[in-house]
Amino acid sequence: MSNILIITAHPSSHNLTKGMADIYKNEKEAQGHDVTLLDLYKDKQLEYHHFEDAHNPPPLSEAQQYYQGLIKDASEIVFVYPFWWGTMPAILKNWLDSTLYTGFAFTYGDNGRPVGLLQGRSVRVITTCGAPKFFYVLNGINRANVNIWKKSIIKFCGMDYNGFHLFGGVDTSGEKVESIFESVKKLANS
Repeated sequence: MSNILIITAHPSSHNLTKGMADIYKNEKEAQGHDVTLLDLYKDKQLEYHHFEDAHNPPPLSEAQQYYQGLIKDASEIVFVYPFWWGTMPAILKNWLDSTLYTGFAFTYGDNGRPVGLLQGRSVRVITTCGAPKFFYVLNGINRANVNIWKKSIIKFCGMDYNGFHLFGGVDTSGEKVESIFESVKKLANS
C-alpha cells in the first residue's frame, strides 16, 4: 500500500479541519494505507523563509529535513485547512516556502524552464470557508486558488493534481458538518 501525508493548518485543537483530516486518515487506514497526519501548529516549527536565502540557502534545519523526508516517502499529499482572507493560512504558506526548495521540489532546465522533481505523488486540497462557495466562484477567488495550487505549486513540482475541494457556508451552528464529513469520506474512497 501507499504512504499518505495529511497536513492540517488550523490553530484551534477543536475544529472542523481536524475532523475532516481524521475522517480522511481513518478511511485511508481502513484501506490498508500508512497515514501520517501533521498539524502545523503542533508539529516541528519552521523559521520564516528569508529572501536573502533564496539563491544561497543555508543548510536545512532539522524540521526542514523531517518534512522533506515525509514528502519523499508520500505517494499522496492532502492539505486540509480553513480558507482565510481568500487563501491558505500563513503557517501553511511558510511551510510550502520552507520545504519545497529548488533542488528538492524543482530545478531549472537548460532552457530556463522549471522541472518538477516530485513525480509519483498526487496532491489533493480540502478547505472550508464561512461564506457560501458560490461567493468565491462568482468573484473568481476559487478559480485563482485552484490555479495557484494546480499550476504554481503542484504541477510546478512535478506532482499530479487530484482536486481542490472548497466546502462553503460553514458556520458555528454545525448544520453542514455531517454532509461535509460524508463528502470527505467519498473523497478518501475515490
